[in-house]
Amino acid sequence: MAAYCENHNREKTEVEAKFVCPEGLGLNDFLVAISTMNLKYTKENPCFQRDVYLDTSDYKLLTSDAALRIRQRGENYVGAYKSCVKQRDTIFERREFEWTLSNEEAKLWTEGKKPTIPPIVIEKLHLQGHELRKVLVVETQRNTATIIGNDGFKAELSLDEVIFRGHKGQKTYREIEVELLSGQFEQLKQFTNSLQNQLKLQPAIDSKYKKGMILVGKYGAKISTQYGSQ
Repeated sequence: MAAYCENHNREKTEVEAKFVCPEGLGLNDFLVAISTMNLKYTKENPCFQRDVYLDTSDYKLLTSDAALRIRQRGENYVGAYKSCVKQRDTIFERREFEWTLSNEEAKLWTEGKKPTIPPIVIEKLHLQGHELRKVLVVETQRNTATIIGNDGFKAELSLDEVIFRGHKGQKTYREIEVELLSGQFEQLKQFTNSLQNQLKLQPAIDSKYKKGMILVGKYGAKISTQYGSQ
């Protein structure tokens, strides 16, 4: 088994709002709306990422509002797990733990063998003795802008063009994420409320993992009615 480097782990609390992005709306439409709010923005380079989600045979993570994934962006592979802490209106607070796969781990992963999950993650998710398997692939073309205010507020706005691939085929999906990078919760709430009102956005009540499993996963649409959102 490949060695896991403790120096490559990162734990944080993620605070973000998520909205369904209507067809016809692009990143520039959001930037026009933002320009009316006395905020500055910087467009970042677009990127493509491929996420593979893992779960147990009885979907232990899905049903406990958690997610475990391996993300490929370019030549880099990063593992992450997320668990929902609380939801306040359209804003979610999630605990996130990330680790970077070593070259050896990445090679094992790309050759189709089992991923090397850090022991701390197995423990946190109570997965001792459980076998993990690939259950969903999420391919995302991400267009991003960094939003900056004069009062310490900073956020990342991303428009994601998503393809879900799962047990029931594939589906496309568009989503807006706004993650708080610095500043206060109320600043994020004020910003996202304004954005939602200007562009008539509908909240995205599910994580990408749960949304993908609703659309193309083995569980089907029963997930959204049986279990709370992540």
